[in-house]
Amino acid sequence: MPELPEVQTIINGLNKIVISKTISSIIEKRQGTFIFDDDLKICEFGKIESAERRGKYIIIKTSKNLKLIVHLRMTGKLIFEKDLNNTTSHSRAEILFSDKTKLIFDDVRTFGKIQIVKGNEKIEALHKLGVEPLSEEFDTEYLKNKLRNRKAPIKNILLDQRVIAGLGNIYVAEILFHSKIDPKVSGNKLKTKQLESIVSETKIVLQEAIKHNGTTISDYRSVEDKTGEFQNFLKVYGKKTCACGAEIQKTKQAGRSTYFCPKCQNVE
Repeated sequence: MPELPEVQTIINGLNKIVISKTISSIIEKRQGTFIFDDDLKICEFGKIESAERRGKYIIIKTSKNLKLIVHLRMTGKLIFEKDLNNTTSHSRAEILFSDKTKLIFDDVRTFGKIQIVKGNEKIEALHKLGVEPLSEEFDTEYLKNKLRNRKAPIKNILLDQRVIAGLGNIYVAEILFHSKIDPKVSGNKLKTKQLESIVSETKIVLQEAIKHNGTTISDYRSVEDKTGEFQNFLKVYGKKTCACGAEIQKTKQAGRSTYFCPKCQNVE
C-alpha cells in the first residue's frame, strides 16, 4: 500500500501536471470504483484547482466546489496519459480533460476508491485521522500523551492512523531501526529520549523518502508512471543482513511483517 511518501510524490506530480485542467467527463470502468450521491452524477466538475494529501488520502479540489477523495489502497495508481486512446491493463476509472489528456486510476486488486463530495461535506474517514507526522504538531509531547496508557507494541501504535496519519509498514520499520528501538516494546514503557528519537527519525526518514520519490517494492508508480528509488536506501525492511553484520529478523505483529535488527535495536 502506498504510504505517506508515495502519496506525497503523487500529489507533487498532480500539482505539476493537472492543475487548471478542465474535467470534461469521468468514466467508471469497474462498478463501485466511484462513491458519490445521485445528484453528482450529472454535475459539472470544472477545473482542478489543487491536489492535497491527508494521511494516505489524495484530495483533489475543483472550481465547482467539489472534492475527489482518492484512496489507493493496496495497488492503486494515478497515471497521467497524454493520449486519450491509450489506457492501462488494469484501468478502473478515467478522468478525461478538455485538452484530450486524462488521468487513469489503475488498480490491479481493485480495492481502491474515489469518493466525490461537495466541498463543504465532512468526510468521516479524514476526520478520524491523527496528526500529520511532518507537521510541527507532531512532537515529543504529542507522542508521550498518545502512548501514556498504551500497552500495545510501539510498532502497532505507530501504524494506527488515528495516532499518526500516513505511516505504514515500510516506514515504521525504518523509523524504529534508526531510533534503535525494539518494535515489540510497549508504547508506555518508552523513555522521553526514545520518543524524541522516534519523532526526529520519522521526519528524517519521510523527508528522505519523498526526496527519492517514494519506495517501489512491487506496484507503486508516480503520476508519470515512474518507480520510486527509496527502496535502494532501506536498512531493514525486506533485508537479510544489517550493516552491523547481524541477520535481520522477521516476525509477525498484528498480521503484518516486522523486520528488525536484534543487535542495533536492542531486542531481548
